Parts: sequence; C-alpha cells; structure tokens
Amino acid sequence: MVKLAVAGFGEVAREVVKAILAEGHHEITDAPSNLLPDLKWTKVNYEDKKQLAKALKGMHTVLSFIVAHLDIGCVAQINLIDTCVEVGVKRFSPSEWAMVDLNGSQFYANKIQIRRYLENLNKPKKVLEYSMFFPGVFMNYLAPPEKMGADLSYIKPFIDFEYCRAILPEQTDINVSFSTIQDLGRVVAKALDYEREWPVLGGIAASKTSISDLLQLGERIRGKPFSIERIKQSDLEVDKFTTSWAPELNHPTIAVDTRKAVAKRYLRFAMLGLAKGAWDIPDVWNQLLPEVEFTKLEDFLQATWDKAE
Repeated sequence: MVKLAVAGFGEVAREVVKAILAEGHHEITDAPSNLLPDLKWTKVNYEDKKQLAKALKGMHTVLSFIVAHLDIGCVAQINLIDTCVEVGVKRFSPSEWAMVDLNGSQFYANKIQIRRYLENLNKPKKVLEYSMFFPGVFMNYLAPPEKMGADLSYIKPFIDFEYCRAILPEQTDINVSFSTIQDLGRVVAKALDYEREWPVLGGIAASKTSISDLLQLGERIRGKPFSIERIKQSDLEVDKFTTSWAPELNHPTIAVDTRKAVAKRYLRFAMLGLAKGAWDIPDVWNQLLPEVEFTKLEDFLQATWDKAE
C-alpha cells in the first residue's frame, strides 16, 4: 500500500483519484471530502511550510494538481516540493498533465519554472524522485458536448468534430498523441506500484495518429468533409492572425470574461506546438506498464459519435 497526498483537486485530479481508489489498496489524503467523501481531507495554507510538513509527514508519494497559472510565482508548488524533501517524501509528480515540449511559451511559464526547479533540486545528488505525466491531448475533448461526462468542463480543441472543422498550421501532417483522461488515471494508479525508479519524462500515448489520418477518420465517422483553416508560421510567430472560430475553454479556472482572449493564446500555443511536433508524446509509461489497457482513438470516436446529431 502506498500512502499518498493529492495537492489541489480539479477535474483531472478527480479522475486520477477515482482510478487510484479503484485499485483498492492505497491511502489518499488532502483531497476535498465534499467531492469524494471516502477520502481524508486536510486544508492547508501552501505559504505555511510548518502546516504543510504536518500534512505531508509519513507520505510516500505526493501528486500535485495545483493550477499552474493561478500559482503566482510558483510559491505554492515550490513550498510543496521543499516540504516533500524536508519530511522525506519518496516520490513526487508536479502539476503537468499535458505535453512534454512547452515551446518556451508564456502560456505555461509556471510549468517551465517548476521543471527547472526540480532539475536543479537534484543537483549534485538526487533528493526527490519525480515523474512528469504527459498524456497528450485528451480524446474526451473530441466527443460531443453531451457525452463529455458530468465531471468534465467542455473544451473544444483545434479539431472540432461537432461542426466538422479544424484550424491547423501550415505544416500539418505530423503525429499527435491522444489519451483519455481515464487512461491517465489508470497509468498513475499503476505507477504507484511500479517498483523501479520513475522516469522523469513520463509520456503516455494511448493512440498516435497523423493529422491527415485524424481528419480522414473524422470525415468517415461524421459522414461529411471537414473545413480547414490554415495559419501561416510567420503569422503565428508574430502573433498576428485571424480565424473564423477559436477553441472553447469553458474551464472553471479561467474567468468567463477572459476566456476568448485565453482561447486565442491557447490556439497560438497549440499551433506552434503542432508545427514542432510537440504533441507527439513518447510512450514511456506504455512500455513500463504493459498491463494497462489503453483506449483506441477510433473506438472512442465511433462510440461517442454513434447516433450523435
């Protein structure tokens, strides 16, 4: 049994914790009891290291889901990391849960800062084992809005299966890695029992497909062609481009009055990442955990769009 703490509790954390609980032999604390009542809940002030130390004492693993862009100066997560080292936590996972290559983007500046902090922390000798879990694009976001699941906010990515359209950079035929949020949960749950050292770059790829194959799959499943808008690389680099639509980011951590502006920033980040192949995630955990069954993209899309309007 692994005794672990979950720092921060949102939509991704909920799915990961549900998968861990399904394993039936781990003890979890620090998750809000009003959301999953079977857990122990501890309210902490992340600016108070003594309080953190009391909460984390005796923990083997800490999983962080602290919302990076709301953690000003990365104070909460840095204090969490320092306290893990202080009280002897063996394993840690920072609040990543997306992709490996962040393009040096200001969109994820806090994630980049935490990566550097962890890297420097283990010099000249390792003091904390950690893994950054990278599931790529959640295929859940390609599903119809009504089939997203009650616990997931509706996010519309750069490929929109509902209205059969896509926004892409000039260089488009590159691989993209997809996983369901449930795949991520299963991997983290199994990783807790993994006896060897965790990989720092913990890529997860339930399905990999090229953009062209994904569009063909979408047209076959939806029964109509996709309209495609392309953005020039030069326009992306200077952040001067227009499109007839943009991704939707209806997430509770993003203020309603800022969502359109944030969506455009995200679109630029996603397009630059696509052009660099940043969404092609190495399947590190797939190889280390061969017992985990992953969701196939075509099966998922066929099931979720079956009889959809």
